[in-house]
Amino acid sequence: MEYADFVHMHHPSVPWGGDFNRAVGVKLSGVGSFEKIVGQVERFHKEKGLERPNRYDVYPPGLDRGLWQGPLREKGYDVDTAIFFSAPPLEESLPTDCTLVVPADDEYLSWFKALVQARRYYTAEWFEKVRPLQLGFTRLFRPYWLFRRRELLAWVYCAHLGGYTRLFGVEVDKACRHQGIGTILLHAMRAETRKMGADAVLLQSGEHLRAFYEGAGFSECTRSSVIWRKGTD
Repeated sequence: MEYADFVHMHHPSVPWGGDFNRAVGVKLSGVGSFEKIVGQVERFHKEKGLERPNRYDVYPPGLDRGLWQGPLREKGYDVDTAIFFSAPPLEESLPTDCTLVVPADDEYLSWFKALVQARRYYTAEWFEKVRPLQLGFTRLFRPYWLFRRRELLAWVYCAHLGGYTRLFGVEVDKACRHQGIGTILLHAMRAETRKMGADAVLLQSGEHLRAFYEGAGFSECTRSSVIWRKGTD
């Protein structure tokens, strides 16, 4: 749904917020304008029986945290910077003991269930609701798994979108971190991009991971801001 200063994303079968129900492209002139948008969005959520949204994606420009953070915190929100990094395709083979795999649907769902079972919000009912949504998500953002022999080291979701490849959810298993595994995965995905004939790889992260991505050959191409409701993750 398009409004004057934002677009609201709404998935009718999902009662929670996050990626499925939130405001994007939010244009702000001040804290007052943000309060107005929050009012509109939360009224819509209440009418539809949805949880309150936990984030607002601001575009453009990036918000100055020094000016916005204090007033937003008083209202129960916080602001962070979302940085977009890009890298060109790469012609590189994996180490001889590593393989890159796209899992089958049933294999992926079993892994995903095991991954989320430890999270505080997990219930069997929640999983049954989210399973078809997650599987639908993988139709666009396909999961890629990096193995060393039979050990799963790292994973990422990847969409080949014509002229560029978009990565989402880059993650290395906790037991394998600080060993260069993330860089191997990113180089493998840059090689996949080359196979697909795309011109660039794009991903979004925060300032705290700049050194990691720049070390893997990525550089900042643009940035935006995200406003989070405090107490959510």
